[in-house]
Amino acid sequence: MKIKDWLSFTSTPQISAQALNKQLSEEHHNLFLLDVRSHTEWKLSHIPSSHSNSVFNVNLSNIPKDKTIICICLTAHRSTPVVRELLRHGYDAYELHGGMRLWWKHNFPTENS
Repeated sequence: MKIKDWLSFTSTPQISAQALNKQLSEEHHNLFLLDVRSHTEWKLSHIPSSHSNSVFNVNLSNIPKDKTIICICLTAHRSTPVVRELLRHGYDAYELHGGMRLWWKHNFPTENS
């Protein structure tokens, strides 16, 4: 990632918690959930079928290009630079608006490891 990915004031594509929850129930096979929080945070609570990959260790070769990528973090700040990097490499990528905090607020499904 580049420093401008962290500092840029341009917006990134987002998906709401409600829309993601609906898509997961209807077409989950087209989505790849990339949780960029620390692995410890992910182990405590994460969206089912999400993949843990710290914001500082994202490896694009492990991310499928044929799926819509949803980047998840706690408040939608760490996911922003990852989404920008993915978009720059041709991925269809979005960040979860409000992050896990809004997901939890709506009481949508989570898992613990």
